[in-house]
Amino acid sequence: MFDYCQLKYCDSPVDEEKVSVIGGRTDTVQHQTFFDEKSFGKGEAVCGQRPLFEQKKVQDKGEDELMLSMQGRIVKGEDAERGSAPWQVMIYKRQPQELLCGASLISDTWILTAAHCIFYPPWDKNFTVDDLLVRIGKHNRLKYEKPDERILQLQRIIVHPKYNWKENLDRDIALMQLKRPLLFTNYIHPVCLPTKDIVQSLFLEEHKGRVTGWGVLQENWSTGGPKQPQILQQINLPIVQQERCKSSTKVKVTDNMFCAGYKPEDNKRGDACEGDSGGPFTMKWQPIHKGRRPLIHASGP
Repeated sequence: MFDYCQLKYCDSPVDEEKVSVIGGRTDTVQHQTFFDEKSFGKGEAVCGQRPLFEQKKVQDKGEDELMLSMQGRIVKGEDAERGSAPWQVMIYKRQPQELLCGASLISDTWILTAAHCIFYPPWDKNFTVDDLLVRIGKHNRLKYEKPDERILQLQRIIVHPKYNWKENLDRDIALMQLKRPLLFTNYIHPVCLPTKDIVQSLFLEEHKGRVTGWGVLQENWSTGGPKQPQILQQINLPIVQQERCKSSTKVKVTDNMFCAGYKPEDNKRGDACEGDSGGPFTMKWQPIHKGRRPLIHASGP
């Protein structure tokens, strides 16, 4: 039995819990913003600066691996540190109450996820805002983590108009707008959306990014069913050269897609898996604004 807050019996309405705000930047360089705050919402100027890590000049336990990689399904991942992925969102079905997909907080108003989490006719998926809630500030999948967790309603869902669900899931991306803006805390903070130039500088073979989620822990499971973790999982995965990516699958890989993962001959193993879909693939970008963590959208398996 999961220790979820029963939606009809929460202490207060899901969108109305008061949370203290973490305001202002702690670094001296002002981050250049690109989006109109009226439509995008707040948070771009402080994106990627995790309150319990960058803002305190503290590294998380897997950060060295990400940075060293730029110098020279989450299966077999590890428990993430609390607050190390404050942009992680759980998309949560109302009936039955269960995890559907991952997603990323990109402002106080908008969430980014995979379109196939919302709409995929072969699996009879066609969710609306009435079918879903989002849970933000979570770490333990099995508990309602008051006062850090927020359970929020959605105003609308926008699936990419050219999302190709019939062939290869090209443009597999969707936006979800919150019914009300939320306040940022130590455990709720937006991730950055990278510019094209940043993507090109980061997306080099063997550079590593991080995947997080509560997806199943094994690709093949026994008759006991899939094993899902209790604690948010993380793994650092290397970028795969695009030609190698294309040759590794029968699916048509477009320029809107990328591959990340280990080669068969590598000693290390790991991947994203069912339940991680729609969640973040983040990379640490340092050259100009030290320590920012742009989001490279990962739609999952």
